[in-house]
Amino acid sequence: MPEPTYLAPGVVLQDRYEIADEIGRGGFSIVYRARDRRVGADIALKLLVPPPAAARLARERLRREVQAVRQLSHPNIVGVYDVVDDGPWSFVVMEYVPGPDLAVRVRQRGPLDPDATARLGREITAALAAAHRLGIVHRDVKPQNILLAPDGRARLTDFGSARLAGQETVTQTGGLVGTVDYAAPEQLAGARGDARVDEYALGVTLYYALTGELPPRPRPAARARAHAADGHHPRGRRPEIPAWLDAVVARATMPNPDDRFPAIGLVAEALSRRDDVAEYQPASGRSNRCALCGAPEPFGVGVCPRCARRTGGRGEVLVFLERTTPGPARRAVREALEDRIGALVSGAGLDAATAGQRPLLRVPAEAEARVLELLDAQDLPARAESRVAGWSATVPPPIAALAGLVALVGAAAGVAAATPVLLVTSPAMAVALVTLAAALRRAPVWDPSSTRRSTLPPDAERAAVQALAALPAGAARALLIDLLRRADGAATSSQAAGGPRLDQLVIAACEAARDLASLERQLAAFDAQRDRLADAPPGWLDALNRCERGRDLLTQRLLEASAALSSWRAGAAGADGSETLAELARDLEDEGRRQEQAAREVAELLA
Repeated sequence: MPEPTYLAPGVVLQDRYEIADEIGRGGFSIVYRARDRRVGADIALKLLVPPPAAARLARERLRREVQAVRQLSHPNIVGVYDVVDDGPWSFVVMEYVPGPDLAVRVRQRGPLDPDATARLGREITAALAAAHRLGIVHRDVKPQNILLAPDGRARLTDFGSARLAGQETVTQTGGLVGTVDYAAPEQLAGARGDARVDEYALGVTLYYALTGELPPRPRPAARARAHAADGHHPRGRRPEIPAWLDAVVARATMPNPDDRFPAIGLVAEALSRRDDVAEYQPASGRSNRCALCGAPEPFGVGVCPRCARRTGGRGEVLVFLERTTPGPARRAVREALEDRIGALVSGAGLDAATAGQRPLLRVPAEAEARVLELLDAQDLPARAESRVAGWSATVPPPIAALAGLVALVGAAAGVAAATPVLLVTSPAMAVALVTLAAALRRAPVWDPSSTRRSTLPPDAERAAVQALAALPAGAARALLIDLLRRADGAATSSQAAGGPRLDQLVIAACEAARDLASLERQLAAFDAQRDRLADAPPGWLDALNRCERGRDLLTQRLLEASAALSSWRAGAAGADGSETLAELARDLEDEGRRQEQAAREVAELLA
């Protein structure tokens, strides 16, 4: 007979917790109100009921999540006391909050007024900021997880529970963690996401609190175009909502995470100031621009060829598109190339690059592998060649034949006419023709100029180019590019007081991004061996937990740095803004060192 998945009133667990009644139910858990006989107080008891095949892993993951969440002590977070096993059951002992959740409140009494919504938003952002600072991402913010206490406080609960819905994968790659109605687009696309998924979910929650309805969701076919969409505007449903509050919700729910507030603390600031959020300019509008100088950069490299070469190290290489046979394959490559640079390059240049006759880019040798990888991901397979090449490899045969003909005819004419000067000038003209043809053939098709140079200090600029040359496509690279764009915008205002500290922050961010990419590789290795987790070797789950927590901590430090740079650029950093940059740089350096060591330990375990 299978074990029951629910507890009847009067059941006593651990000779201490007496079940009173069921107060909530989720996909893999049931929540009861119970009496703690030892202290004589009511508590909330969450019973874990995962699928049998995932029970052991779910229990271990839950135990680790609770250990992390117990660090949180905040007036707007429901306290978590312990995780306990009793026979076939595992349960979490939590603080009991007797008030209703936000969903019940809205259903029973209608939407909240704007002032009450803003107050609730400030309280939940304060709770999330405390969690994010410790590298804890909720991943399931929704009205049902916001309890309204009798004293008027909003209390956020259910930290870590979203992971229980993702036990079919190790790190949730390709699996949704959270509730679909409140999930950010990147979660729906299968990405792990970072603290900005909590911001998005809170934005949707505030929309619900203001209107009593969920915002419209794009159809699946439209999600691929989400980067061009706007956030959700509750004012469209309730015109009396203040424009500033509508703008905060819309900014928090932008489909592209780079367009949201860089950190949850800036949402709190916007809700407190009650003014528009125009000063926090979205970053994705510059996604096709060099992060250092603002020149066009359509290939996702992050920096334009000129900035890369100016700060590059050992030599340069030419990047050619792979030669394809005329026909559908070549047309597909040309169309992909035209989509990116067609408006800025001549048709002849596009044709030459598509045919592999002229190089597309000239980049530092150290960036070769990464640039080829990024182009291949855009259906632009490419190869690299040294800038130094024999003339036979660079001069088209017709030009070589013409040069030879000029030399021969000139020499013959010189002999026949007894004109020695032709014997000298005709070979010289042939050499000049070959040299010019070789130079033109080796000139990159894409080499845009910029109206300005980067405003970053030289050491920071050099560190940025080197980091982008090393980082693979992924979260670490995207976070660093976003931070560099904000740093470039903040550099002018910080030159007088914070230049050296900005330099220090950017360099620390580059190193932290490398460490984050290393952790991402380890998590991918866990994903590749997820079948071993059902009977995990000793130390695996601890190592997985360290990787996930380290990734979230480093990501949060990078987001905090981006938020500080945004405030600096907007003139809201205050008198101590320079010291804030220095402190953030130290935090990044310290966290990076810790996670670098953790990544090495995990690599040894997986070897």
